[in-house]
Amino acid sequence: MHDIDTPTNPALPEFWTQPDPQAAFATMRREGAVHWHDEPSSSWFPEGGRGFWSVVRYQELVEVSRDQDTFTSAHGTEIVDMTPEMVHIFGGMLNMSGAAHAHHRAIVNRVLTPRTVEALSDTIRAHARRCIDRVADKGSCDFMQDIVGDFPAQIICELLGVPADDRPRLVALTGTALSAYGTAEAYAAMLEIIAYAEELVAQAREQVDDSASFLRRLLAAEVDGQRMSDHEIAVFFALLVTAGIETTATSIGQGMYALSLHPEQRRNWQEDFHRLAPRAVEEIVRWVTPVMYFRRTATRDTQIAGQPIAKGDKVVLWYTSANRDERAFERASELDFERPEEQHVAFGGGGPHFCLGAVLARKEMTIFFEELFARLPDIEVSGEPVRLHSNFVNGLDSLPVRFSPA
Repeated sequence: MHDIDTPTNPALPEFWTQPDPQAAFATMRREGAVHWHDEPSSSWFPEGGRGFWSVVRYQELVEVSRDQDTFTSAHGTEIVDMTPEMVHIFGGMLNMSGAAHAHHRAIVNRVLTPRTVEALSDTIRAHARRCIDRVADKGSCDFMQDIVGDFPAQIICELLGVPADDRPRLVALTGTALSAYGTAEAYAAMLEIIAYAEELVAQAREQVDDSASFLRRLLAAEVDGQRMSDHEIAVFFALLVTAGIETTATSIGQGMYALSLHPEQRRNWQEDFHRLAPRAVEEIVRWVTPVMYFRRTATRDTQIAGQPIAKGDKVVLWYTSANRDERAFERASELDFERPEEQHVAFGGGGPHFCLGAVLARKEMTIFFEELFARLPDIEVSGEPVRLHSNFVNGLDSLPVRFSPA
């Protein structure tokens, strides 16, 4: 057990401002697969909490992920304990388990299909070009703020039928909701997103002339004769925008930074883009791990790696640590596009909660980097990144870059 005042306690905001949080996770992995962490009062969570177990190694994280009977999502996937209503608002079906989760997921799978994503290819490419072209003649810019910031947002908003004038506010709310997942400020942002989504869903229900729209198809989708209610669709809308906007921007921005640290990998990818693209995207997602954790709750007395876990204990799955586990990945801290196809856990560790948006995220990243290399082939990082202060999203606030004006 570590002292709560050291930077090895990820419950504390200062854990995430230290120069290298990954070094702290590496220390934990060397000491064991699972660690207890107290939840003292902090600026993020003034009331503190009852503490949680951190799972930091790959094998044990995958085992917990796949055992939803023992480690449920139904009591929330955030570290902080919440009321049942807050659990619902913050995650919808993400915070469901068993039959309820399977039912909602089956309905969404009828609409958010690989075919739906493929049909977005031209839209994705058009937005990638627009984002790049708006700075192409400048010679330098902030990669996060000036290029990537609203790229995935525009695509998600196109998919969901969000009017252009409403998008900046939605993007801002998403950042607030994810910066410190589970806080009162984040909860207020989620409520505002859901209220807005309920208006859009109501409008979609009346737009009988546009039956092909995503929301219209979601309203009509059913499994075993049951459909999602308007409110359930609005909560899913909030989940999709929060998961699909910030996390994809994080993957691209941190991916650009990773390429600057591994120039030989970038050079190889630019020289043989289409062959390497599938592996490059997966390796960037592993290296970045945009969503750093989700929580489970033990449904019975059990063990993880020999450590007794009591019924009701919170168990936090640190994907960001598991994806750097030296036991699972050779040279785990390095970016390697020729790496064998080990199964990273950035989209979840397997089991029923595998990321619904993985296909869309892969498509967006592939097209974006293809367009970036074509339009700004010599773009390079020109300064140190500024990390987002978050315990949930491994994001960047800014990343300075320079390039030859196009």
